[in-house]
Amino acid sequence: MLFKEIVGHKELKNRLINTVLKQRISHAQLFLGAEGSEKLALAIAYAQFISCSNKQIYNDNSELLADSCGNCPSCIKYQKYAHPDLHFIFPVATTKSVSSKPMSSHFLPEWREALSQSNCYLTLNEWYAKIGIENKQGRIGVDDANQVIKTLALRAYEGEYKVMIIWMVEKLYHSAAPKLLKILEEPPPKTLFILLAEDTNLILKTILSRTQLVKLLPLPDEDVRDYLHKNFQVSEDKIDAIVNLADGNFKNVFPILSNEVEENPYFDSFREMMLLSYRRDFINMRNKADKLSKIGRENIKQLLQYGMRIVRMCLYQDLGNTELVKSSGAELEFIQKFSRFVHKDNAEQINEILNDASFHIARNVNPKITLMDTMLKIALIFTKK
Repeated sequence: MLFKEIVGHKELKNRLINTVLKQRISHAQLFLGAEGSEKLALAIAYAQFISCSNKQIYNDNSELLADSCGNCPSCIKYQKYAHPDLHFIFPVATTKSVSSKPMSSHFLPEWREALSQSNCYLTLNEWYAKIGIENKQGRIGVDDANQVIKTLALRAYEGEYKVMIIWMVEKLYHSAAPKLLKILEEPPPKTLFILLAEDTNLILKTILSRTQLVKLLPLPDEDVRDYLHKNFQVSEDKIDAIVNLADGNFKNVFPILSNEVEENPYFDSFREMMLLSYRRDFINMRNKADKLSKIGRENIKQLLQYGMRIVRMCLYQDLGNTELVKSSGAELEFIQKFSRFVHKDNAEQINEILNDASFHIARNVNPKITLMDTMLKIALIFTKK
């Protein structure tokens, strides 16, 4: 993965490049970004640049200060995610083929295939589907933590640095965390930890305190627009629609470009939840909660996150900031109508209810009870004048 292959984040790329050129690489860094953002791609590009034996330094008007060459033996191995000094840890669970003590090493072929297929825009749901654990909660367990210590105790095989990328560190099991604290604080020489996360509230403070935060901001519309112009043959009208639906996350662009979806897959479910709450249709609320409780915790969390986005768009619509309403089609029509009921006086309350529900789902609270409680609380808000 080359820096130039990643959409946007010009300043962040150059900051990472500078740490290498000036030999100021922090040994433990936390890349924080939204689901499906460029954080995993940037982590791999950063590691590849560190190991590249023929770094390309740009002295012209290039947006980048430097980049990997892409051709040396190290870069070739990195592009296959198979460099001997590059190590991955990620959430796993038991499957039909791995029935006990699952570890990241058991799933490396599937992991490399998933990275190639997604171009490193991998989500937790997609990963769980890849290894067949959609309705289970993956985790990074004690055995993986022990493997990290054992792996990093060895010297680098080819390059100068050993790189350990821990994807979705929020899934680090509570009994595994203490095993990593000492090595995070005092790692072996020439060791780089890159932890990837989406929500710092789910990470132990002792882990956070031992890392340097690298925060990815949402992509500006112009970065998405420029990338589409340069890399795809798409009409100007479609580019405008894609930029709106992307909402600062290039991951949202892929299904639109391939015409896989016209609306967000969670749109119908969230709209029905809100309509049932508005009508105070308690029987069908219960039925809906029962049905949604079976789609898996990660999908429920995505549904609730999507709901928070719709609430934000309704608030923009109510305040007259329609240029900020990044939507189209049936979704836009729903936002325009629903903004009469979700507005400046209650949007914050509804958002808090959805956020609390997402938090409880992540903490393994019963999903049926959580969803029913969420709809009841929103129904109560709708009854207030």
